[in-house]
Amino acid sequence: MKTINTTLKLIFLSLIAFTLSCSDDESTSTTESSDKTTFKLDGVLITADETTATDYIGVLSGIRQIDVSVKKDGIEILELHMPASNGTYPAEQTVGSTTTSWLTYEENGGANFPADYYHSTSGTMTLTTTDLVGNKLRGTFNFIGNNTTSNKTITEGILVVNTMTHQ
Repeated sequence: MKTINTTLKLIFLSLIAFTLSCSDDESTSTTESSDKTTFKLDGVLITADETTATDYIGVLSGIRQIDVSVKKDGIEILELHMPASNGTYPAEQTVGSTTTSWLTYEENGGANFPADYYHSTSGTMTLTTTDLVGNKLRGTFNFIGNNTTSNKTITEGILVVNTMTHQ
């Protein structure tokens, strides 16, 4: 019996030592950001400084919708529109839709309309957390945006909203 107890203790201590040696790996994938909106623009990672949202009842749809503004260095770089509920929404340019999203990348802060506006022609917006009371949105997105002459590719988008106004 003493041999069994000693063997079990050795196994237990070995497991503890192994667990401690496999401590948290500090390297984190770009898609695991939990405190800021991030995305890749044509393969280059961008981390937003500020992401805010407004929820409202859509005039055309009559349902609750969300508009998201994503800023870098105080300049809006993304404008995202979608229904205010969890789900996956195709990235199309349909005003007031209850089933799609409209995603736009704004080059140069949208200073040159319409050349700087790359509106979604394909892709998806997926909301996984829609907490209108707690003012939180979480989700993922990707899309190809077009300004009628060229494309921008947005991939690995992680949406993090902690500030929301309500209308």
